[in-house]
Amino acid sequence: MLKRCPNHEFSEKQYLQIFTEGLTHNTRMFLDASAGGSLKNKTDHEVEALIEGMSQNEYRADAEKKKRGVYGVSDTTSILTNQAP
Repeated sequence: MLKRCPNHEFSEKQYLQIFTEGLTHNTRMFLDASAGGSLKNKTDHEVEALIEGMSQNEYRADAEKKKRGVYGVSDTTSILTNQAP
């Protein structure tokens, strides 16, 4: 936003506030934990450095570990699930 619209007249503090308020609750909690406490206790420069550092990391779910498929069931389980209550 700052690079594309340098004349938007937002201060760095306002820019960071807009950015962090737009995050999901879980992402804000993750940032707070990464900051060692609340982001509110950090300077604008510290928050910006933290976000910049985190954005350079690659957090990808390992699709190989999360194998999806069909699970087999025994004949007894199949019969029990098909019985009417």
